[in-house]
Amino acid sequence: MNIIEAIKEPDAFRPFLADADGEIGSWRNWQVALRCLYGLPITAPYSINLVRECTGRVTSSLPEDGFNTALFLTGRRSGKSRMAAVVACFEAVLSGKEKLLAPGEQGIVPVVSPTRKQSSLVKSYCHGLFKSAPLLANEVVEETKDGFTLKNGVRIEILTGDWKVVRGFTLLGAAIVDEVCFMSTSEECKVTDVEICRALVPGLATTNGKLICISSPYARKGWAWEQHRRNFGNDAGTTLVWQAPSQVMNPTLPDYVIRDALAEDPESAKAEYLAQFRSDVGQWLPLEVITNCMVKGRKQLRPQPGTGYVAFADLSGGRNDDSALAIGHRRDRKVVVDYLGRWKPPHNPYEVVREMVDVLRSFRCERIVTDAYGAEWVSRCFVDHRITHERAVKNKSLLYAELLPHLTSGEIELLDDEASINQLANLERRTHQGGKDKIDHPPGGHDDLANVIAGLADLAGFKSQYVGGFDVGQDEEANYGFYAPLASWGDDE
Repeated sequence: MNIIEAIKEPDAFRPFLADADGEIGSWRNWQVALRCLYGLPITAPYSINLVRECTGRVTSSLPEDGFNTALFLTGRRSGKSRMAAVVACFEAVLSGKEKLLAPGEQGIVPVVSPTRKQSSLVKSYCHGLFKSAPLLANEVVEETKDGFTLKNGVRIEILTGDWKVVRGFTLLGAAIVDEVCFMSTSEECKVTDVEICRALVPGLATTNGKLICISSPYARKGWAWEQHRRNFGNDAGTTLVWQAPSQVMNPTLPDYVIRDALAEDPESAKAEYLAQFRSDVGQWLPLEVITNCMVKGRKQLRPQPGTGYVAFADLSGGRNDDSALAIGHRRDRKVVVDYLGRWKPPHNPYEVVREMVDVLRSFRCERIVTDAYGAEWVSRCFVDHRITHERAVKNKSLLYAELLPHLTSGEIELLDDEASINQLANLERRTHQGGKDKIDHPPGGHDDLANVIAGLADLAGFKSQYVGGFDVGQDEEANYGFYAPLASWGDDE
């Protein structure tokens, strides 16, 4: 039984996908997409035209045995998470791939999502599918919070931004990455989208399995953007890229949902419902440039006699956001990050300041610069501990802009800290009205560690003179201009 037959079969997937009348017509276009993926016949004129519209390719160019890598870029409410559950359950139960496993070898079908909420949604769909399909109703031996163990020994693992728990296992039939475009924007995701996709491929070799990524588009960066750039409309492309608006994949979606979204925020709605990559969001800096500045294995440096240190902190109220501290020094032309501290919420901000002071004193650092948050109470807390406090004059967008040449020239040594590296790599350059650019973290993301590294680089780098009308009273988006280098620090400064 192939996947299309399973979707149409009343004892298999049909009850899970059927509408109130028992029909599955609204899933017609998803079936065409799956025919492309699995190398099944496409002969109807409607389907041939749909393939050309959604892939930019002619059907005669599609490989007869299907694709090993696929990217489905579809809008919100297009049914993509339900389809992820369908593919996972098909590969785990009906594909017959478990016969390729050696005696005692366990096969895993992983579904990786960027957040716990998204993972929970996919798991609930899998649960509903097993419950509604008579053919599959007795296949589940055990259900846990992370997945399902089946009679044939295969396990479906529902993971949140982490592939490491399936490392060493054979990935059976397929590995599915749900909302791949948002992997790097989630704080819950431990690695980037590129790292996740690269790491999953070797485990698929034994069963000739497929890497299947399903997502709404987002920024023009990362794994999905590269696959789209190289393979969409390319008849020789080795990755299937299927790009379609929400209503193409789900014709039951009301017009007003999309119309209202476009009226409220056109750029966001084009990505969320029309499946277009955002033109106003771009990559700040490639991950490779940032990792080239990282000193592998260096987690922290001990304070050294005779070295002058500077410190920059990003304080929060302790309820939702992290607080962070960076301490470093300049060696010749290089900025060296010696210490990086992070206090996750919830925390007592006064206790965090006390702990920061202890670290500052260990580095003989009697002065600290902080971002603009809570300037009055922050200043009072540090002064109470006899630490000189100053508020940063430059906003973080400007600090990031000035951090850029340090990174591209290799004139900064970063610690081997996964969270800070990912935060730097996830920074986005957004174009606002009037053509002004702002550098910041993605929606739902964090940049506390990135912020203190940028602030530290500014303190430990080269003196600058601001050119332009900078007003510390303006909001961050209004603070644009540039700093011109004056002279490098002397040893006595």
